[in-house]
Amino acid sequence: MLNRFWLTSIVFCVGAVASNHGSGQGPGTQTANAGRPEVIVTDFLPRDFATDGSVSYQPFLQKALDEAAKAKRNVVFPPIAYRLDNPAGLRIHSNSTLHLHGARFLVADNCREDGQAFLGEQVSDVQFLGGEIRGRNDVWSLGVNIAGIRLTGPCERIRIRDMHIRDLTSNGVGLFATSEQPARDVWLCDTIIQNGCNHYGDYTAPAGEPRGPEKGSTRQDQGLVAFYHVRDFVVRGCRFEDSRSDGTHFFRCTSGQFIDNKVYRAKMGGYFLESCEQVLAANNVITDNGSRGVTIERGSLLCTLQGNTIQGSGREGLWIPDCRQCTVTGNLFIKNGRKPNTPRQTWNANITINEAAGNDKSNPWELGCRDYLIAHNTIETDPSQAAAIHITSSPRLSNIVIKDNLLLGENRRILLNGDTTAEVRFTGNNEQP
Repeated sequence: MLNRFWLTSIVFCVGAVASNHGSGQGPGTQTANAGRPEVIVTDFLPRDFATDGSVSYQPFLQKALDEAAKAKRNVVFPPIAYRLDNPAGLRIHSNSTLHLHGARFLVADNCREDGQAFLGEQVSDVQFLGGEIRGRNDVWSLGVNIAGIRLTGPCERIRIRDMHIRDLTSNGVGLFATSEQPARDVWLCDTIIQNGCNHYGDYTAPAGEPRGPEKGSTRQDQGLVAFYHVRDFVVRGCRFEDSRSDGTHFFRCTSGQFIDNKVYRAKMGGYFLESCEQVLAANNVITDNGSRGVTIERGSLLCTLQGNTIQGSGREGLWIPDCRQCTVTGNLFIKNGRKPNTPRQTWNANITINEAAGNDKSNPWELGCRDYLIAHNTIETDPSQAAAIHITSSPRLSNIVIKDNLLLGENRRILLNGDTTAEVRFTGNNEQP
């Protein structure tokens, strides 16, 4: 146990403020914060508080956040370990800036209910700057789903930057709004999220092995970052590693950028767009993911995949069924399709264009494959793969242009089958006959 005096000369990032925490005025102290532009949460802790995360002071931390919101002041968490033993987490208010550099939030190993480290509901003008959130998915029971930062409802102007989030059983960052009340203007930058999400067993696993999501979890526990119904978003300069399900999941999002990120070794897919519109993915490295490197599906519209490296995926490097006006240019697709095909499905090409099996044809989001440009990509394929590009035509597939792609490796096939092959145009590709 250490007392407050060790914090006396710490210089904080919010204007280099040095503070003396040795007044010894006991828990809930506000005197030490009087007149400052920020609230120092350790001023709310009991005398001689532990700094190693061995004791939880969660109610005191919540009081500091509440008081800061009332006073419209920023919040500083000094660089010590904070134990969170209540999975309800710390509730964040609108107009809050949290300075977390050097702070570590340790979610307790005995959590038995779903939850998160931080929760914001219908919040706006919130910033998370720095800090680490660490879970215990090595000991939590299956079906206990703990997220890092979870935001719900029509949140606006959210900034999350320079964080490290790991070892959870749900998203590192999850924002879940609705079509009627979408979230807007959300940026996630320069953040590392590792070893999170629910377990998801491969759906082609041998008999007796787990398939699909673990019991007690939902779709919203998939994706190290998961955005639902978010408009005007940016995910930039982040690293997403070792997801236990999908690396990312963007559902019915609009006007977004996913740029300069790395998505490594997800159990399932790497970059996943579902029913999205006007989303650009550029300059990302997406490698060694267990299922598809990139999936763009279910009526996604005006989406672009440009300048990315997509390598070593378990299935296709890109699967893009049932979308409209999508552009795939200047990417490197390198030996994707590591897993063998099944008797029912061929999925180990570098790029597959088709209609997804079982789609609801009455769904307005799913109008078939139309107006694709697949151009100027470098595609390396090995003999174990079915083809460099595999297209299955159908009555709802039209105006597919495959142009000027550089095909490398021993298998430079473009495989086209189906009943409407005239709707697919090839020019300038160096495919094998």
